[in-house]
Amino acid sequence: MVEASDLNTVTMAKIYARQGLYDNAVGIYNNLLKQDPDRHDVSDALLELEKMKSASEKELQKSLVPLFCKWFDLALCNNRIEQLKKLNKVHNS
Repeated sequence: MVEASDLNTVTMAKIYARQGLYDNAVGIYNNLLKQDPDRHDVSDALLELEKMKSASEKELQKSLVPLFCKWFDLALCNNRIEQLKKLNKVHNS
């Protein structure tokens, strides 16, 4: 059986990073640095990962803001339609 600590490798961190699972990769890099604080390859990879994570979050925000605006507009349209349905019922009564 594979132990969780056996998965704490640079390779696994890189796989997580490629999949966009940045927090998992950061956790592995931090564990590796706890075991060996002098590993400059790991600290460099961690810094690069933080940059990637930040850029990814900015891109996500750029795509979510227009999506939220569209959703909000649709919610307002739906509210107007419901109000018109109520007025139509009152008018037809």
